[in-house]
Amino acid sequence: MSVELRMLRMRFDSGRLYELGRRRRLPPRTDLGYLLHCQLREMFGPESPTPFAVRDGSGRSVAVLAYSTRAAAELQRHAQQFAQPDVYGTCDWNAFDEKPMPGQWRTGERVGFEVRCCPVVRMSGDGPRWRAGAEVDAFLARCWRTEGTVEREAVYREWLADELGRRGGARIVSARVLGHQRAHLVRRDHRPERKAIGGERPEAVFSGELDVTDPEAFAALLARGVGRHRGFGFGMLLLRPPE
Repeated sequence: MSVELRMLRMRFDSGRLYELGRRRRLPPRTDLGYLLHCQLREMFGPESPTPFAVRDGSGRSVAVLAYSTRAAAELQRHAQQFAQPDVYGTCDWNAFDEKPMPGQWRTGERVGFEVRCCPVVRMSGDGPRWRAGAEVDAFLARCWRTEGTVEREAVYREWLADELGRRGGARIVSARVLGHQRAHLVRRDHRPERKAIGGERPEAVFSGELDVTDPEAFAALLARGVGRHRGFGFGMLLLRPPE
């Protein structure tokens, strides 16, 4: 039996969010995705809503959408019980909304989508410019292994199709790249002191349409998200009516 999936909408105070980052001794250039990752984990624990997407982060508040199998009331109760007051106070609880996602999708159903992804691949073996297991921009990986001209957006569209094909549940009908850039991301390493380290990763925003091929697998795809770094603001499939 599938678990009911909900879409949440949250709003956070920007100033307090960045102040918490400074108290955590995070670097000044820490990306908003990592700050929100920390905020959500400290409010809601290890089952914090993932994936999530920043919808408006340019003003005094940050609007966030997320998928979760936990109800909004359950999440707020967890935060009331266990979050620190400054962490709890960063969220505007009066603007904390939710809606249920469809409990059943139909095979062949067509939906529009938008998704912000980190299009990276793991290298399978050592090479002149990489080590086995390195996480590399899918475009650079193709350039290093291909002679001649390589189109970045074509590589990214192929990467997206491969990701969806591997997970199952949907087939891309059309997709285009709305924009791409190099994003500076901060993460904690795995050493005992959990040092914050920075690095660049590719970022691409896709828009298009897809057909549902397996209803249960598609529901699982929504809950999981697309690609890597889903806990840091990447990979949330936002749906819209098809054109």
